[in-house]
Amino acid sequence: MQTQHISKISVKALCNAADVHRSTFYAHYMDQYDLLRQITDEVLTNITSYLDEQDYDTKHPLSAQKLDRILQYAKNHADVFKALLSENSDIVIQRELMGFINAVSFPINIDESSENNKKKEYIVLFIINGCVSVLNKWMQDGMQEPTYGLSEFLLQILYNGIGSV
Repeated sequence: MQTQHISKISVKALCNAADVHRSTFYAHYMDQYDLLRQITDEVLTNITSYLDEQDYDTKHPLSAQKLDRILQYAKNHADVFKALLSENSDIVIQRELMGFINAVSFPINIDESSENNKKKEYIVLFIINGCVSVLNKWMQDGMQEPTYGLSEFLLQILYNGIGSV
């Protein structure tokens, strides 16, 4: 998926790359989309378990330690993350990942008027797209920066603004 869109990848090609018989593949998955769905679900479940272990505080809902664990997980599963974040990935999967991150990571306390809800939506999209883009760039550049340093950098921007860097 890093080089081809999921719709262009055949089950036969997947089986050849993984050195498994097609009957084995079909014993576990309906098609390549089902495989992608199960991989995505596993990633989301693992990230959720990391986030569930954290005590939230409304001022700083995500800690450097927790973000570091998530980045370590991404680094350890770089091929999966590169595929899920690549431009060849299914846009539905990327939206689901971003929606998931929004739901669990960034509670923003803004007055609940409809105008403020729209602002909150923009803020969350800005944060998520920025973080996902940094994650993608970090991975494409070979993950040279330590995860904890990247975690602190992202959270410094998130909680204190770009001017604090």
